[in-house]
Amino acid sequence: MKALRCWTTGLLLILCCTAAPAQSRSLQMIAPDIPPHFDSEGKGRIADVVRAVLDRCGHNARFAIVPFGRHWKDYPSTPHYDGLATAEADQEFPGYSTKPFMRLQDGATVLSDRNLESIVSAEELAGSNVVAFPAADKILGIEALVPRFKSFTMRADRFDQIRLLLSSRADAVMADGLITANFIRLFRERSAAGQEPALDTGRRVLFRRIFQPGPQRLYFRDLVVAADFDRCFEELRADGTVERLAKPYVDRYRDILGDQYPSF
Repeated sequence: MKALRCWTTGLLLILCCTAAPAQSRSLQMIAPDIPPHFDSEGKGRIADVVRAVLDRCGHNARFAIVPFGRHWKDYPSTPHYDGLATAEADQEFPGYSTKPFMRLQDGATVLSDRNLESIVSAEELAGSNVVAFPAADKILGIEALVPRFKSFTMRADRFDQIRLLLSSRADAVMADGLITANFIRLFRERSAAGQEPALDTGRRVLFRRIFQPGPQRLYFRDLVVAADFDRCFEELRADGTVERLAKPYVDRYRDILGDQYPSF
């Protein structure tokens, strides 16, 4: 009997050692054009991490970059997309969700000379001129607060938002802080090249995280791939790779973001 147990154990060890590795997949994912999280070339703070994690698992990811919002519409109806980047905590899509793995941080980017540089809540913008992205009142959950603003304007063009801020026609831009900081940099470059109206682009602006962080998840149509991602993300987080990839995208804008935006 003892000999039989030893033989069985040995056979299991042989089978485990010779089993084929998990099948590698070439994954077509859909993602929004929101630099510096995802840019038009499929690179960025989130893009680089997703690609590295999947590579760690033996998978290869390619991103189809579309305008923001379209990724949520196209993924459910387009079966050839293997994955969606990214989903908010309250969104559900076909397939299997990963665990939350990175965070976005909505807030208010304000002029430093408007006595708003220390705000910690959206309520403190009552009486101010606020500009935000389309549907921000619903997405940010501030519909009841909007009547208390002096004005509330929603603009899809990020440069329009920056023009309003730097011309003092807006006191705050409500949006993801890293995205706004990136557009401020681009606006300053455009201004230096004579492509923008004469505005004081040197005015100091600061970001305040007046909303809770937004945990981001991925969706995959294959359960095994979703499980792979969770496992390999934890491995890369533990060895410091995730922070090494994501942190430079945030550090570039620390003059605006300070300590108000997470590395990942």
